[in-house]
Amino acid sequence: MTTKDREQEKRAHESHAMETPVEQFIDDELIHAHRHSGHSLPWSSRGPAEMGPLPLIVGVTGHRDLRTEDMPRLVELADAEFSLLRTLYPSTPLTLLSALADGADRLVARLAIESGMRLAVVLPMPVELYETDFDDESKEEFHTLLAKADYWTELPIVRGLTREDIREHGFNREQQYAQAGAYLAAHSAILIALWDGVELNKVGGTSHVVRFKLEGIPEPFAPPHSELDAPDSGPVYHIVTPRRSNPHPAHAFSVNRLYPAGFASLGEAGKAYHDIYSRMETFNEDAIKYSGELKEHYRASKEYLFPSRAHARLSEHVKPRKRHHRAKDHASTNAHAAPHSNKSKEPDPMPSMMREDLDFYAIADVLSQRFQKRTKTTLQLLLMFVFFAALFYEMYSELFEEPVMLLLYLGMFVLSFICYYWAAKKAYQTKYLDYRALAEGLRVQFFWEIAGVPDSVADYYMRKQRSELDWIRHAIRTCTIENTPHKIGSSDEHAAQLIETEQSLKEHHAAQKERLDLALKFWVEDQAKYFAKSAHRDHDSLHKHERTTTLLFGGALLMAAMQTFLGGMPTHYLLLGIGIFPVIAAILQSFLQKNAIAEHKRQYDRMSVFYHRAVVHLQKLIGEDRLADARNFLAELGREALAENGDWILMHRDRPLEVPKGA
Repeated sequence: MTTKDREQEKRAHESHAMETPVEQFIDDELIHAHRHSGHSLPWSSRGPAEMGPLPLIVGVTGHRDLRTEDMPRLVELADAEFSLLRTLYPSTPLTLLSALADGADRLVARLAIESGMRLAVVLPMPVELYETDFDDESKEEFHTLLAKADYWTELPIVRGLTREDIREHGFNREQQYAQAGAYLAAHSAILIALWDGVELNKVGGTSHVVRFKLEGIPEPFAPPHSELDAPDSGPVYHIVTPRRSNPHPAHAFSVNRLYPAGFASLGEAGKAYHDIYSRMETFNEDAIKYSGELKEHYRASKEYLFPSRAHARLSEHVKPRKRHHRAKDHASTNAHAAPHSNKSKEPDPMPSMMREDLDFYAIADVLSQRFQKRTKTTLQLLLMFVFFAALFYEMYSELFEEPVMLLLYLGMFVLSFICYYWAAKKAYQTKYLDYRALAEGLRVQFFWEIAGVPDSVADYYMRKQRSELDWIRHAIRTCTIENTPHKIGSSDEHAAQLIETEQSLKEHHAAQKERLDLALKFWVEDQAKYFAKSAHRDHDSLHKHERTTTLLFGGALLMAAMQTFLGGMPTHYLLLGIGIFPVIAAILQSFLQKNAIAEHKRQYDRMSVFYHRAVVHLQKLIGEDRLADARNFLAELGREALAENGDWILMHRDRPLEVPKGA
């Protein structure tokens, strides 16, 4: 990365100080839109600093006892990795996730800040306990870097432990370091490890974190899962690093790509993960390219999911069981006022984390609807071309034996293949299904956050569809990194202490009940209505098309009978009808099959009953003040919704766009 490029990135970062990628994207592309006009952004007008909303999270782990003389070389190697990622994924913002321990963590954090990357910090314990790891000079550096972070989070004390248990170094404190390592492994798409390559059994150490990333995170640092499920794992970019306790490791300063087991070769593994990150890049490119459409529709999408009138019913002081800090929350309001507006605006009472979830849902939802329309239009065009091909052929056979009819027949097939290859090249159907899956996952995550459900959608979503749809789970983890609750055995005692010190238990109870009511009204009741309406719509559509198909086949039989009993010379128009009516019927059946109308009707009927029963049960639980049971029920409901949506995605992937055969 050149000095000029680095300065451009740094200035771009400073101009959006303390904004998340989704906030920056919305500010630049959807609110002010001072650079663009129209419904799409011409690629020729893109500036070097334009980024999409979905970040690529790069975690860092490494040794604390680095040698001073090795640091310039290590910086050079880490910078080369970041430069490669920028080159491969230019529309994707990079965020570094670090624990800011001495040594490798801070070395890479300083590099990230200098190169204009965002810095996210995860602390293994409350800051006042963590900083006892450092001497005075190190403590000053720690707080300097922490102040430059876009946000930072303190992980809770592990269940069964107290603050006194982790105050001194030993096994209990190491559990907190292991918890931070699990967080790094779970929330990073790529882990950079400044490691000497020596496997140690130290809990929470560098090799322990590397193992988490490559082999998956075990209990109790991750939610329980079936042994048949593939573990959540990912690549490690291993920079072989000397340290004071091992100054001469084998192959020092080499860079190795380490991948989870299960791939036939390193090349296959590298391609698999490149595909994941490329799909994230494609999402960002689409968000930038179609920013005009997003600007036009994303507010309506947000209003549909959670109307602005309901924002005031949310309370900032009821948080998930995790302490987090946004640097901009401590900044002056005037310092970050929008430079493009002179109007004062009432602050949104919705917590900032939830606003970001809602914004991201709206972006995915609008993009999904865009590509859904193009998918349906493509299918209609393909069927129309096939119909006219059949019509021209029948006309040539029965009415006009002219070469032009054959040319038109061939022309229709040429147009259908052009249409098909254009849609395949633009990946209309793939983007429609992927972005719909992302939006539905974010819907569940948003309402889990409102209801206080301490689960991450990424832990449960798309577990049957791990290969081609892995990027969606990565996307959900990265775009909700600030507020995705992390179930690593968080202490109920710790949460209760926070509640008692911040508000009375009575106020907390009322606020939790209010949030559960919101989840009931805007999620469960809304989905019950949606599925009931959709089931009725598809029932009518299926019945209408089946009746039309029956009439077409009946009409063809009637005309065949008329031709048979009339005798004499064949009636050309009757013969044309006999040939073309079954073609129309077959095209209608193909339309029903490709859109899975019959399957939708059955699925929507089932989900309508499911959600209506959920409404009744949830109303009962909330009415009886069984709030913990209500949260557990919403967690179960969300997991069922995620599984159902995964099945829906698979059903449509089994019905790809293609030129109809046999017509």
